[in-house]
Amino acid sequence: MRLQLDYKLGVAERLAHEEFRSGSSLQRPAYFRQAIPSLVLCGLGLVASYKGQSVTLLAIFLLAAGVLTVDAWKKGLRWKSNLSAAVDKEPANSVQLVIDDRGIQETVEQQVVSFAPWSAVRSYVQLERIWAFNLAGGYTAVVSASAIRSRSGSGS
Repeated sequence: MRLQLDYKLGVAERLAHEEFRSGSSLQRPAYFRQAIPSLVLCGLGLVASYKGQSVTLLAIFLLAAGVLTVDAWKKGLRWKSNLSAAVDKEPANSVQLVIDDRGIQETVEQQVVSFAPWSAVRSYVQLERIWAFNLAGGYTAVVSASAIRSRSGSGS
């Protein structure tokens, strides 16, 4: 039996693959988590200035906490818009994947051909955007989940 999938592999799929490989979420950097130590210090300053009845220090620590929170929020928004721009700007690669009795053959941009026999396939995992086939030597074949869904939905 032979199955041929033709699909585009873009930035979103590459990010999903990198997230899978690294084992950590690339969805959004933890700007708020990075600001926590400074916010804790601001909180301690707020308590101390309240106990010491210093309105000026209370205002300074409130302002500092507000600036840290707004800065983390703005960085998160910029990160999201930059990621969207990269996904829109980066061209997707045209990929043809052939799965048959011999193994998995991937052709990228009708030029680069990779082949892995079934003995080299260690495991696979289905994620939201991709299927990742873990191969010998630490390599991974990435397949767009949409290509598999559209193929299975076509009844072929």
